[in-house]
Amino acid sequence: MATKRTIQDENGEVAKKARTETDDLQEVRVLIDNYEASVIIGKGGANVKKIRTDSSAFVSILKSEGNAKERVMQVKGTVEFNTAALRMIAELLMSNENERKAAENPEGTVDSCTFKMLIHKSLAGSIIGRGGEIVRAMQTETGARVSISTDVIGQSTEKTVTVSGKIDQIQEVVTRVLTQLRENPVRPGAQSVPYVPGQMPSFPPAGFGAPTPYGMPQQSPYGGMAPMGGAPAPMGGGGSKTEKIVIPTVCAGTVIGKGGSIIREIKNQSGTMISVAAPEPTAPNDRVVSISGSSQGIQLAIHLIRQRVESYQPPAGQAGAAMY
Repeated sequence: MATKRTIQDENGEVAKKARTETDDLQEVRVLIDNYEASVIIGKGGANVKKIRTDSSAFVSILKSEGNAKERVMQVKGTVEFNTAALRMIAELLMSNENERKAAENPEGTVDSCTFKMLIHKSLAGSIIGRGGEIVRAMQTETGARVSISTDVIGQSTEKTVTVSGKIDQIQEVVTRVLTQLRENPVRPGAQSVPYVPGQMPSFPPAGFGAPTPYGMPQQSPYGGMAPMGGAPAPMGGGGSKTEKIVIPTVCAGTVIGKGGSIIREIKNQSGTMISVAAPEPTAPNDRVVSISGSSQGIQLAIHLIRQRVESYQPPAGQAGAAMY
């Protein structure tokens, strides 16, 4: 049985392996609206420069696509630096909000703040804990409110962790959340698709040729399910249409289910007609799935099929098992 190797100092005490400065750095992604972004940046970038200097964390706000109402803010540093930066940002947003409200209602001041952090879906358990014990302890001991989204956001592999409370509560609960994330990193090889506000519904690229969750080289930049005959139909359209996608043959059973139980459930939920073709002799590793129905129904069916594909686990002992 493998054991952890320890190092003893000259007095026989067990010494921890020295961690480098880079080992302690982590990147935190926070979802903010456009107005908050402008406040955080400040005139000529004055606010964000001050936050960087005073907290020692690097703060940047990414561009969104289209007419998105949200943006992603990245904060990079140690747990201590990142927490300090988020506290300063919370104070800045609260102060600005109170200034805006002062003219309308001097007594209607704001004394709490909310952050919506983005985490890889595989890390939700490290914050929730067995039976919810960790998240309950966080809320009870800090007084802050913490909630984790059930589903991933958009077409990404990220979930949201929403923390709300007063400044001191936010600081304490953020420290705990970031510590949990640092101590429970994403496993090597796990598919990671960051959320991009405003990105049109599509299949998120995971890197051409990168390993996929089902342990096969990826043949297309669509996370294991390649569209055929053009991009997926947009949401909200009327009329009936047909969309074809490709799934790996090894995942077909996971999508179809015993006696067709899974595919029937997907049909019922999405209101579409779905057929899974047999593999072609020239492409034995792929199977074509045809989906017919409304644009919205097709998008839902594709989403449900994608969930099944990503949940596929190769048989025990098979090389390239999923890293989730």
